[in-house]
Amino acid sequence: MFLSKHKNGYYYLYYIDVNKKRKIISTRSKTKSEANKFLSKFSLELKDRLDRKTIPINFKKMIFEFLKYSESVHSYNHTITLKSAFKEMLKYYGDFPIEELNKEKVLKYIQYRSRNLSPHTVKREIESLSSLFNWAIDHNFILENICIGIKRPRLPEKLPVFFTKWEFEELLNTTIDDDLNDIFIFAVNTGLRQMELIKLEWNQVNIESKTLILDNRNHLTKSKKIRSLPLNQSAIKILEKRIQSRYKHTIVFTYHNQPINQQFISHKTKKLIKLSGINPKLNFHSLRHTFASWLVQRGVSIYEVSKLLGHADIKTTQIYAHLRSDDLRNAVEMLD
Repeated sequence: MFLSKHKNGYYYLYYIDVNKKRKIISTRSKTKSEANKFLSKFSLELKDRLDRKTIPINFKKMIFEFLKYSESVHSYNHTITLKSAFKEMLKYYGDFPIEELNKEKVLKYIQYRSRNLSPHTVKREIESLSSLFNWAIDHNFILENICIGIKRPRLPEKLPVFFTKWEFEELLNTTIDDDLNDIFIFAVNTGLRQMELIKLEWNQVNIESKTLILDNRNHLTKSKKIRSLPLNQSAIKILEKRIQSRYKHTIVFTYHNQPINQQFISHKTKKLIKLSGINPKLNFHSLRHTFASWLVQRGVSIYEVSKLLGHADIKTTQIYAHLRSDDLRNAVEMLD
């Protein structure tokens, strides 16, 4: 096991893995002292893996156990995505003892899937397998995550689809139901994700201070971090309109006095978009894109928008940067 500094300035660690194969991993550090700290920590983890005895289990059974765990911590849609990825791998290989799992097996499967699927789907399936293997390490079924080091497909940039002012007004005019209109208006003024909205409780809202707190109590946020969000007057009006319902329900948004199901709201939104004759590519998540896009168009910085959206990495928010074309126009006009 040794460290080597590459041309990019970063130190990399070379080591022999549990399968007696030579591996390389980045320390993500450009200083020798930090790289040595990484080496010390990694050495202990590797020794722990080598000393640990794995529990025999078949691939199918391991998937079943992981999906049970997923249902308790992830959204319904995320669990369905995981289930779909594993189902295809089971179809390809059938069931097998987990000790037969290796990188060649995973690579062969990914190459097979890459022939007919979009890069987005392939990337999602690799990430699903990686989640499974990380969980399996914690439960002593395997010793290492063999997805580490497997290249994810490079994804083409996609512009976010968002409502124009006219399209949003058309959606509201088509939606004659107050319960749905309230959630649409609140969504476009807060940028909350679908599950954050339909799970939002009154105890998370403070009308006096015009804030709400996503605290991971009744729903885990995507970043798993607590975040506070300021509310504008449009959002406050919706809360004041619905405030009487807090004596009947702990949740803020209901549909005809019933909790809102994720599949129901997605389907209902698509149906209303079709009826209104606006861009058919729009969907419920487009309300979140609209919140971000309208802010950027009004001159709010990408950094501030990133904080409001709760993005863990500002790179995620960069998809809205093209809407700040006036900044670039002003820059080139400096030459005139």
